[in-house]
Amino acid sequence: MKRTYKKRALFDSKKLGQLVFGLFIVFIAYKILTPPSDETARIASPDGSKTARLRTFFYYDNQPSYKIYYRETGKRAWLNLLYLPAYTNTPPEATEAGIEWSADSEQLFFTINGSSIWHHAFE
Repeated sequence: MKRTYKKRALFDSKKLGQLVFGLFIVFIAYKILTPPSDETARIASPDGSKTARLRTFFYYDNQPSYKIYYRETGKRAWLNLLYLPAYTNTPPEATEAGIEWSADSEQLFFTINGSSIWHHAFE
């Protein structure tokens, strides 16, 4: 019984085309499912040990959502502290969001129009 083997190429052009098409579909799905966002604020703590970041997301038209992240100096990963799906107490066009550190860098405040609506105490 004679067996004949066919040598196959390492990269088949048909499979490569399917892979590229699949990656393209994943990229398009990511762009569709990821909402538009802005980095509203990024501030360092007064003692320089942490950095906080406020991002505004627009899942719906004219209704911003907010996420607050922080990271310690020298680390790469941002940790999520707060996700506020929608703040509806003021009209979106009149809302001015911001973040502030306390003087001792132990608390982070989330402010809307100058009033603190949330804070996080670091240990």
